[in-house]
Amino acid sequence: MSPTRPYRVLVVCTGNTCRSPMAEALLRHLFEEAGVPAEVRSAGTAAMSGGPAHPHSREVARSEGLDLADHESRPVTEELIRWADTVIGMQPSHVRYVRELDSTADVRLVTDLAPEVDYEGIVDPIGWDREVYEAVFDDLRRCLEPFVREHADGATAR
Repeated sequence: MSPTRPYRVLVVCTGNTCRSPMAEALLRHLFEEAGVPAEVRSAGTAAMSGGPAHPHSREVARSEGLDLADHESRPVTEELIRWADTVIGMQPSHVRYVRELDSTADVRLVTDLAPEVDYEGIVDPIGWDREVYEAVFDDLRRCLEPFVREHADGATAR
């Protein structure tokens, strides 16, 4: 990351309609709250271009003060991976997918970002009820808050 531009994060899931849009909006909010200049995007390993966020994702985000109304799904591309300073995958399969496209990418599994989390990856809520989406959002927060704190501490140390 250059001191002249914001830190760039790409969040990756499968369809780019559930987990990664919620994580994108949450990360953007957390970085802003922490005063860290950052750009956040999301994409999916099997995403169609231009689809909306899942209704449950939009509802859960809205209940947390976040807006997914303008979200449009998009597939992961080599260009997006090169754009990012860090790529965060929701499942080990997403991390492998990104590494296959660009073996030099800084790609991390979301649950590895929080030391106290002892499970691997965040479950795909597609097909489940809103309560599962709420649990996924809570898991995302648990994993992303320490990641943002780390970057906020690094920003204040400069």
